[in-house]
Amino acid sequence: MCGRFILGDSNWAAYHDALSILQGVLGNISHNIKPTQSVSMAYMYNDILRADAARWWFVPHWHRGPATDWKATTFNTKIETAHEKPSFRTAWERGRCIIPASGYYEWTGAKGQKTPWFISPQTNLPVFFFAGLYAPLAEGGMSCSILTRPALPELEHLHPRMPVMLSGDELMPWLRHGATDDDVRNHFGLSWSGQMNMHPVRPFGIRDDDPSLIEQDGFGF
Repeated sequence: MCGRFILGDSNWAAYHDALSILQGVLGNISHNIKPTQSVSMAYMYNDILRADAARWWFVPHWHRGPATDWKATTFNTKIETAHEKPSFRTAWERGRCIIPASGYYEWTGAKGQKTPWFISPQTNLPVFFFAGLYAPLAEGGMSCSILTRPALPELEHLHPRMPVMLSGDELMPWLRHGATDDDVRNHFGLSWSGQMNMHPVRPFGIRDDDPSLIEQDGFGF
């Protein structure tokens, strides 16, 4: 997963009204969400589901300096190994979260000629959730990471890995540790197999941000 996803405002409003999972949108509503930006998340606190914003670039709880001093690339982490990594193992046990999204981007092709693709699951609900991990920052607030796993067969030609996109019946087991770690690592995020949408979009810049970014480009596909 190359590090960009989207959360559209109309999609979020519809999902919030339908399911009331999060108490408002606290992070970015954007068609070009980038690492280090603020994103929305939900997590369990005293057995109650709470909403908050988090910086999308995980910083472990034991890091005492500013978030900007943390240089390791931790906006994503592998679901297979997060439980044993020093940076993530505490969050695996006590810092699980879900992060709303409407889709994400992947890039293919040679350097300087890369084609962006927009990817989203086929669902009647306009927003889905990534599995994530979060930790408090020394200066206040939160940071988070999106978990990844080996890509579904239909996505392997775009990238060997993909974000863990939870199905509805995986949300609470993920947050409440209602499934074994082996079950989470081996099965969570796989229910979308055969149910993914993907299409190429026009190249865009780091500051571009509007709904046209996800419109299908020609390319003869």
